[in-house]
Amino acid sequence: MSNPVKIVGPESPAPAKITPPAEAVYSNVTRLFATPNEVIFDFGLNLNAFGPMVEEEAKIVSRVVTSYDGAKRLWAHLTQTLQAYEQKYGPIELDVSKRMKKEEA
Repeated sequence: MSNPVKIVGPESPAPAKITPPAEAVYSNVTRLFATPNEVIFDFGLNLNAFGPMVEEEAKIVSRVVTSYDGAKRLWAHLTQTLQAYEQKYGPIELDVSKRMKKEEA
């Protein structure tokens, strides 16, 4: 984990090719389960995350099962990535109502 995290943008070189290409899915909700041996992440899409919009329940779009040491490495990498992002762009506001007020101003 000695490599610093870099936020990539259009000026960054192309990432290494993965064969076959990984499928990308969008998720706006996450559910977490734990067993004595694994940590399970369910990633889902909830079209009603900000209030009733459609009559459709949230759908699980991907499930990742990992060991506890894998989960800890993921946590460390996410922490580094979020810290680098916030250093470059400012704090990430989790309260949607506060984000909306900033956009309206």
